[in-house]
Amino acid sequence: MDRASAINDFYEAHRKASLKNVMAQITGDSVDLLSYDEVLKRLRMKGQVERGREEIPLDKIIGSVGRYTDFTRDFLPRNVSDSARWASVKMATEGMRGVPPIDVYKVGEGYFVRDGNHRVSIARQNGQEFIEAYVIEVQTRVPLTADMKLDDLIIKEEYAVFLEYTQIDKLVDSVDLAVTVAGAYDKLLDHISVHRYFMGINQDREVPYEEAVLEWYKTVYQPVVEVIREHGLLREFPRRTETDLYLWILEYRVELQTELGWEVEAATAAESLVRQFSSRTQYTLRRIWFWISDLFLPDNLETGPRTGSWRRRHRADMEKDNSLFRNILVTIQDNPQSQQAFEQALWIAQVEGARISGLHLLENETEIESDAVTRLRNHFNWRLGEVGVKGTLVVETGAAQRAIVERAEYTDLVAIHLTHAPGSQPFNKLRSGFRTLIRRCAQPLFVIPGQCRPIRNALLAYDGSPKSKEALFMAAHLARHWQLDLWLLTVYREDALRETQKEFFEEAKSYLRGHDIWPHAHMRKGLSGENILKLATEKNVDLIIMGSYGAGTLKEVMFGSAIDYVLQDSQIPMLICR
Repeated sequence: MDRASAINDFYEAHRKASLKNVMAQITGDSVDLLSYDEVLKRLRMKGQVERGREEIPLDKIIGSVGRYTDFTRDFLPRNVSDSARWASVKMATEGMRGVPPIDVYKVGEGYFVRDGNHRVSIARQNGQEFIEAYVIEVQTRVPLTADMKLDDLIIKEEYAVFLEYTQIDKLVDSVDLAVTVAGAYDKLLDHISVHRYFMGINQDREVPYEEAVLEWYKTVYQPVVEVIREHGLLREFPRRTETDLYLWILEYRVELQTELGWEVEAATAAESLVRQFSSRTQYTLRRIWFWISDLFLPDNLETGPRTGSWRRRHRADMEKDNSLFRNILVTIQDNPQSQQAFEQALWIAQVEGARISGLHLLENETEIESDAVTRLRNHFNWRLGEVGVKGTLVVETGAAQRAIVERAEYTDLVAIHLTHAPGSQPFNKLRSGFRTLIRRCAQPLFVIPGQCRPIRNALLAYDGSPKSKEALFMAAHLARHWQLDLWLLTVYREDALRETQKEFFEEAKSYLRGHDIWPHAHMRKGLSGENILKLATEKNVDLIIMGSYGAGTLKEVMFGSAIDYVLQDSQIPMLICR
């Protein structure tokens, strides 16, 4: 065999390993090799006997002494850096000289590789059932029978050690921290130790271990478990436990924070886990649809998430009457219009108790360390400190519209300045990145066309469409939390539509009054965009709240929409909901 063929075989095996790892995240099944040292520590070794050279079954090799993280359970290679070594062994295996027997420890009915991991990997990929090995049998205090799962035994041993060390079962009634993956309890112990360390710093004293355990459980573990229950994650991942999901969410959260450069809440990480990894049909189809759309449809023809998806994601906060905007994405460029959007986002963050996730986009990576970017960072941090708002500014290169849409998934609101409205001409609309952003963005868009302003009164444009119902819900929240004076407007174009629109009008009034909000309600005849701007000017409103585009892409482009009309001619901020 030549080296090129061996390398190709390696990459094929590595691809299978990557797929196994992804499926393991979805199903909850472990595909990891067992660590010989970890197993031996828990099973309590009594002695060992050399058995000499034997032919052993490959499917009974379940672990490794030192390289248990380098291969999957069926010895697929995980690390690309292993390609040269793997290929060399592959060539030797199929050459004239062959390879020597491997060295293994036998524990019960399982084998652990002492030397020869690559030989086992290649033998498995070649479809062999047996391999020659020098065997040392290890005798243990805890016996392993043919029907006993090593993973389960190790997990039980680990849980017993964890409970003995932390005493948490004596501190918390009916505590259940069961897991399905070995090694999880060491991670929990690390979490407790870190929590204890910071408790000591914050309180300037030595914190007793039991106190730290209880405080970790109440203030770190339980809030994440509450998120798991609120979002129904056990339904999405039925083979996982709450403690499994607690660890998975926190680890995934760290990955997201590293990737995005922003703080990410546990609830946001949990939602992303479901979207990315749930095996339920609706999420699988959703991922396939977005993959196909991204592959074949241009951005300006994509439609974005389903109407109401944002409200469903925030259902738990709605029921508790909490803030709905905990994380605000604001695009920041080095111009006066963008600074006004930043100031508006700061105002919202102060009212909502939110953090700011700033995004500065560049065309060239060489500009990232420029003086201009440094000044922008300094100004961003200075303003956050001045008004007492937390946040982070990320600087990266890329297309603005796509970057905003992708990053918006991890925030609750997008605040953006309006530089160029979509306009009224069909060709200009299709080319408009702003129109595409409105259609594709999953989060509400707070559009700032002019100066930042405090929001004291708002106008809700309502026509009974599904997206205007999202705007109705949003208006009710803002009226309560921001203490707004609210104006309600429903427009009908001709007399034949008056009664239908009146039903929608009464529906909106009833909904608002049911939330103890008494709007100034108006019905008017004519064009929607014209009447919205007219009433907004008459009443000197500070914010216009509307549903997003309601028609299909081509119909909206050809015949226009109230959103485009208002964006074209208004200097009043708009909140666009989908």
